[in-house]
Amino acid sequence: MRLGGLMLLLQALLSSGLPALGFPAAGQGPGFNGVARWGREMQAEFGSSLKLARKLLVETKILTQQFVSERLAGAKLPFPSLSKSGLLPPTSHTAQQWLALPALQRLREMRGALVAFQGYVEVLGRRDPGLALGLEEISLDLRDLTHHVDYQVCGSGQPAPRLPGPPAAPRILQHPSEWSNLQESYLVLRAMETFLGRVVRDFTLLHMGRGWAPH
Repeated sequence: MRLGGLMLLLQALLSSGLPALGFPAAGQGPGFNGVARWGREMQAEFGSSLKLARKLLVETKILTQQFVSERLAGAKLPFPSLSKSGLLPPTSHTAQQWLALPALQRLREMRGALVAFQGYVEVLGRRDPGLALGLEEISLDLRDLTHHVDYQVCGSGQPAPRLPGPPAAPRILQHPSEWSNLQESYLVLRAMETFLGRVVRDFTLLHMGRGWAPH
């Protein structure tokens, strides 16, 4: 999608009011009198999430570049044959389709992907001790951002998300060929980088729109 088209879509969403974001309009928020205070709190919350998402994106880009330079020097990238492995969270939505979803739905889907990527990161760290330190920092930040998203969903007045038990370890990096495992590791890092780029755009939109507080 062209940048100009994406910007027009963002402007349309912001100018059309809060229901376009999928959150309650004025008077439909939580049942207490401090609506303005609540709106400021959520604006700050989205801002905090945006800062954390940007940090995660930078960390992931740096780690991916390190991985490529140390493990895949001279390799022809990317590896398109692995993109349909079915192991990664779905990223089939275009930017326009994603932004057209209600904000609560985007936050819920975002949470599921954050949890999934945290599992992938933990497996990568055990598999590649040379990346363990950077991956540990990313894992902690993914966990913290997941907590932020849980709070935001609960703050919408909707039922709290059901918290499942610990997810099963993802079935990755189990190939007999070390080269195939390296390719899959790269795929995970690149997919996470792409996903975090979308998360940054999403929280930028929510923060610019002041969440679901009344204007």
